[in-house]
Formats: sequence, structure tokens, C-alpha cells
Amino acid sequence: MTKTMNNGRSPAIRAAGLGKSYGDEVVLDGVDITVPEGAIYSLLGPNGAAETSIVQIPSTLIAADAGDIRVGGHDPATDPTPPVPIPAGSPAGFSAR
Repeated sequence: MTKTMNNGRSPAIRAAGLGKSYGDEVVLDGVDITVPEGAIYSLLGPNGAAETSIVQIPSTLIAADAGDIRVGGHDPATDPTPPVPIPAGSPAGFSAR
């Protein structure tokens, strides 16, 4: 699924068809997002718009129910090891999983 951006590099984050439900409540339904390497993105929306779920899925805090996601070219669901080492002095509780 990895596509290259105009600079010839893979995007930092790429999600296609992302889906997540909590019981009968569908919170993500076919979300596509591409974040180029070196870009700064922000997710804004009203409370309950699933911004937190969109951030938690690539960080492996929760699992997606549908779709495909790549972080640094890796699938975090099958390879949760971060593509770069976690820096010393990271905030308490910060982990690769």
C-alpha cells in the first residue's frame, strides 16, 4: 500500500479506509489521511468527532476495525516497533506500544 509522495519518499502516515466502532456506535467509517514526511498536521473537530481515535490507532493504543495504515512504511498493527528509537527522557508512560 505504500505510495511515494512527490519527493520520492513514502508518507510519514498513510491511512486508507480506516474504520472503528465501539459496540453499535461507528466512530470512523472509511477515513483516508496522508501526512507527508516533515509535515505538521492538526485534527480539529467538535467533541466526539473521533480525532482521538484517529491519533490512537497509528500509535497502537487502540486497534482499527477496518482499513490499512502505515507509519514510516510499517504496519503498526503487525509491527508495533517504532521506526525510530524512543528518545531518552521521553515523558513518563510513553512507550512504543
